[in-house]
Amino acid sequence: MTYHFGDFRFDATERLLFRGADRVALVPKVADTLHVLLERHGQVIEKADLMQRIWPDATVEEIGLARNISLLRKALDDEAPDSPIIETVPRRGYRFAAPVTVGTPSAPRKRWPLLAVLLLATAAAIYYQFYVPSRFVPTNRAAALAVVPFPCACPGIDAEAYTEVLTDLLVTDLSQTPTLQLVAPSTVRRHQRAGMSMGLMGRLLGLDALVEGSVQLAGADLRTTVRLVDVHTGKIIWSETIHQPASDPAAAQTATARHAATQIASRLLTH
Repeated sequence: MTYHFGDFRFDATERLLFRGADRVALVPKVADTLHVLLERHGQVIEKADLMQRIWPDATVEEIGLARNISLLRKALDDEAPDSPIIETVPRRGYRFAAPVTVGTPSAPRKRWPLLAVLLLATAAAIYYQFYVPSRFVPTNRAAALAVVPFPCACPGIDAEAYTEVLTDLLVTDLSQTPTLQLVAPSTVRRHQRAGMSMGLMGRLLGLDALVEGSVQLAGADLRTTVRLVDVHTGKIIWSETIHQPASDPAAAQTATARHAATQIASRLLTH
């Protein structure tokens, strides 16, 4: 489904925002916030309801929601106090106030043109896999990558929630580097649910590298191993094990994501 408002267009399936022909960068949870607001445009959404929709498996304070709203307003240039796009309703929540038009599905396409497109896409994927040199040689092109959710062997910790938050934080930190292009975590999870290998996903999406790893509870420490892997060759470009105290999982997630993002960005920017 596609939502249109002002100069903007939001693809709800891919969680992508466009202004005219230009894509507007949104971190995953900010895109989720926009989606929820657009689904119920014109209605006041309570803060608790918003947080439950955006973080269904985690407990988040209101400051996290306020930060998402602030980032979203900046992305939408929502600075007119008399006619805001996102309206704050004191002591209650938020309302998407701008007029919204919901796009309708495209008409069915004929079989042969679709088949031709699929054949071309397959040929392009094969060409990219076998004939395009590795990204990790001097070039002026930005690096495209995805973060694969880290398996978490952590007794006593909600492994799924820990992994999801760590993934979102790492994607958010990496997104601060303008020369890196990140695939949304929801897209990665969709390919995983379909049973596709991450290497094949990387080639089909035209990625250069994958960020993968694992988390283990080792005594009083959370031990996170992070690897940056070349999609073309499968070779490890960089790997490190990061130790953080298990007594404060939230602080461990933040520190691990920040350190890993810094190291990954430095490796990619040197090529």
